[in-house]
Amino acid sequence: MNTAAQHPAVRIDDALAYRIYRSARLLRGHFRELALKAGVELSQEQWFVLNRLSHEDGLAQGQLGDAVLDDRPNMARLIAAMEQRGWVTRTDDPTDARKHLVYLTPEGRRVHDIFDAGVPQARTRVLAGISEEDAALVARVLSRIEFNLEKG
Repeated sequence: MNTAAQHPAVRIDDALAYRIYRSARLLRGHFRELALKAGVELSQEQWFVLNRLSHEDGLAQGQLGDAVLDDRPNMARLIAAMEQRGWVTRTDDPTDARKHLVYLTPEGRRVHDIFDAGVPQARTRVLAGISEEDAALVARVLSRIEFNLEKG
């Protein structure tokens, strides 16, 4: 049985979940600045898709949804919008007619490369003063939080 004595109230500023939320919000703003500086109109979700496809082109739309948004209807809308912008193209999966494979177009590759050019400098700024060991620890903690939340 959980009691208040076992789990004393935590000030919001000290709560790990709040700090994660605040960092995510600040990272979203940082991303917008980086996109403006690069001269591309790009959402984080679109960047995630472009980046993933730049490393593994021809993924199934469902795989992108699982990896990026974990929301298939939103992923379908996102991919459709990116297709309208000429960044990706979809083809039927030759092994499963229910699936669509998503590929970068030359324009999608160009947008990816323009934005990607600023990522190393931005990453250096964001991670300044954080050791590789600390970054690895944060990654492990966040992975565990995701695991705990996904398993319900």
